[in-house]
Amino acid sequence: MKAPSPRLAVFLIVLLDVMGFGLIIPSQPFLAKHFGATAAVVTLLGTTYSAMQFLLAPVWGALSDRFGRRAILLITIAMTMAGHATFAASKSLAMLFLARGLAGTGAANIATAQAVLADTHAPDQRSRAMALIGAAFGIGFIFGPAIGGVLFQIDQRAPAAFGSLLAAINFFFVLFFLPETRSSVQAASHPRTKLSDLFSAGAQLRPLVFTTLLCITAFALMEQSVGLFIEYHWVSSDSPTALQQATKLTSLFLVVVGVAATLVQGIFVRKWLKTTSEVTLFRLGLATIGLSLLSIPLLGWIGSFALFLVCGVSLALGSGLFNPSMAGLVSLASPADKQGFGLAVNQSAASLGRIIGPTTAGLLFSVSENAPFFVAALLAALGVYISRNITLNKATQGA
Repeated sequence: MKAPSPRLAVFLIVLLDVMGFGLIIPSQPFLAKHFGATAAVVTLLGTTYSAMQFLLAPVWGALSDRFGRRAILLITIAMTMAGHATFAASKSLAMLFLARGLAGTGAANIATAQAVLADTHAPDQRSRAMALIGAAFGIGFIFGPAIGGVLFQIDQRAPAAFGSLLAAINFFFVLFFLPETRSSVQAASHPRTKLSDLFSAGAQLRPLVFTTLLCITAFALMEQSVGLFIEYHWVSSDSPTALQQATKLTSLFLVVVGVAATLVQGIFVRKWLKTTSEVTLFRLGLATIGLSLLSIPLLGWIGSFALFLVCGVSLALGSGLFNPSMAGLVSLASPADKQGFGLAVNQSAASLGRIIGPTTAGLLFSVSENAPFFVAALLAALGVYISRNITLNKATQGA
């Protein structure tokens, strides 16, 4: 059987990874509460997953530069499979934390998958290829939670068990169909990489990584606060079905964002990158995210949920412009022999943003229902300001 193209292979790898994560989202808080977890501990369980991604992404990226992408993908996917299986078999809260830690350690491999695309695409094609990863994320986050919710009605452990099965399929797909894309000569001559290398890297990489941290933190603030915001403005607290209404409206908003982001990254950004530079699209994406976040309090005051959904499309457009363009720019800013490390440090910054955002969202919302969105818009604006001196182009990789 003919091996799939690197683009298709990476798309399927990321899709199965993200679907496995999404499957567990609906059941995670209820299983944790079953073992006596408080609301704060439930949140901490989710943070554990992102924390392991933050810590391990640079490690896997550097190891993939040295030993090859395929071996690291196989190791990390096996960890994800073990993590989901442990979650399904958990008999205590401690086992749930162990399971999420294992799965998060394995899921820190997204940058290694991105490095496969960097290995197999010329600089002027990388951002377009990275857009497929964004599309895989979008599809995974749409279908993962939906399937997980259905499976949870059958058995509360079924979503995690199915996630482990998807990881097993992913493992055998990589084992039999993904060739190594890092040449043995490159790997053998590659020096050991240290996290301190980030600070000696080109001046273009550091602001890109910091901008990723700001943007993902802003988006995470929105994601964690939007349900409370919707409940505050569009759900009557006197209604006996208030919780169901809030859940339904929040799900609708997030599905709109997910579908729109998938379309933007999977179709439109790939076309726009043929004629527009990554720097232009990523700045435009940041500005669109910032303006959309700033408009959320205004739409709550107006009281139109239909316009609020339009704002969701605008957020998806900004995210769809930003994510693949940023990944392409990070690849261009990273030396050719440290693609895995550079992309992984950027992924680690994104994971840190997913820790900071959820941790602070509740506190900001308790101050004001508008505070999370104003702070998020400010972070996006700061990202635009920091990016003003970025002048990377497709002919300056690693400069």
